[in-house]
Amino acid sequence: MPEKVGIPYIDPNVQYVGVSKLRSLNATSLQNLDAKTIVVQENNQPIAVIVGFEQFLEMQREREKVRATLEMLVNDDERNALLAGMQDILSKRTKPFSAVKEAVRKKKSQRLG
Repeated sequence: MPEKVGIPYIDPNVQYVGVSKLRSLNATSLQNLDAKTIVVQENNQPIAVIVGFEQFLEMQREREKVRATLEMLVNDDERNALLAGMQDILSKRTKPFSAVKEAVRKKKSQRLG
């Protein structure tokens, strides 16, 4: 396994506990995790992670954002549209959202009217 290069990240909210500590965890103590992450170890080897439910949901939301971004980047049409849009921004070929919204409103009223 290659060695990681860079500054190590140490999260102060991570608490390492032995397997025997699991017996003392109950609903009250788990509800009071306060964004802590508990790493359960046996013989100094991590074997499981416990996170609060809200933290888990936030992790899932972030994972979904990354997945959606990766999907967009590997889809040729979407990636090309993104790059074209960025080029339009750099070349100042854009309109304010209010102008686009007004144009759509006018087009709708012409079709209905």
